[in-house]
Amino acid sequence: MNFDEAKTLRLQRWRTTIDDQDFRIQNPEGHRETLYEMAATLLNEGLIDLLEQFDMNEMADAAYWHAVEELQDSTGHYRGASTYDVVQIDNGNLLGTISRSIFNFKSDEPRGASFAYDGKVYSDAGGVRLTLGLSRKIGRISGLVLEMNGRRYQLIETERMIAGVTHRPLSDADAYRALIDAAQVAHEERDLRTFERVRPHIESAAFCICPDCLDRFDTREDCPACAGKGFVQKLTAHP
Repeated sequence: MNFDEAKTLRLQRWRTTIDDQDFRIQNPEGHRETLYEMAATLLNEGLIDLLEQFDMNEMADAAYWHAVEELQDSTGHYRGASTYDVVQIDNGNLLGTISRSIFNFKSDEPRGASFAYDGKVYSDAGGVRLTLGLSRKIGRISGLVLEMNGRRYQLIETERMIAGVTHRPLSDADAYRALIDAAQVAHEERDLRTFERVRPHIESAAFCICPDCLDRFDTREDCPACAGKGFVQKLTAHP
């Protein structure tokens, strides 16, 4: 393989990665970091020059901001590396947990000798689904809502892997407010380094932006839904 062929092949791998929509949405920070690492490797191997690396990193940054804005406009996104409580929406009862895409009921229902767990979450072009091992029943996950057997369940994130470390959701309201304000400033100033550090903690926190006032300054103060805080607590499971 000559130089041009090697460069073409490696650049195609980089383009395939930047176009990986699932990776980009599942982990925007990891997606950007991977693209940066690939470009650095290409530079070290002499396949690209500094200007080409700069352009590739600029495209990686643009893909990151696009993913962030897309996630801000969504109602939530299932993440295979996270852990969730599966809570029935109409009564708050805990059905079970999903951890690293493995589902287990809260109760010790018989799952059969051939099953080490009760179900598994699969993601493909057709969407995200939960398949129960023993009954083979299938539930559909849209955003962070599971629909199964005519019932709706909220997926409440209880753990997330961030930069290789497992974190529990932020539960301090003052700290959450401080992170929101820091993220807003970082977003306005396009301070990517600061923004990517705080964004996963905001997204996985025990709070979310108030759906009524949307934390807007002109409507937040008189908002009865959040009592002027700009955010509300997420649904929690009954003990």
